[in-house]
Amino acid sequence: MTNYELKMPANYAAIDAEEMTYLVGGETTGWQMFKDIGTLFNYIARVFSAGSSIINNVVTIVDTVKKINSFVPDMGSTKK
Repeated sequence: MTNYELKMPANYAAIDAEEMTYLVGGETTGWQMFKDIGTLFNYIARVFSAGSSIINNVVTIVDTVKKINSFVPDMGSTKK
């Protein structure tokens, strides 16, 4: 196993967390909120997609049963 040692340049200045806020751009609450809203809409779309799929499957089953019933005579009926 190889161990790599982190070597800093000869001339560097350590940057504390407060200064990093200025360099990185600080908190991006607006952008994070935008991404969170997009995630929320994604979850809502998944729920509606799943619901739509379930409804379509039920409609297909009901239509199939109706079609089969139109081809098969009444089993329990006494009519001849």
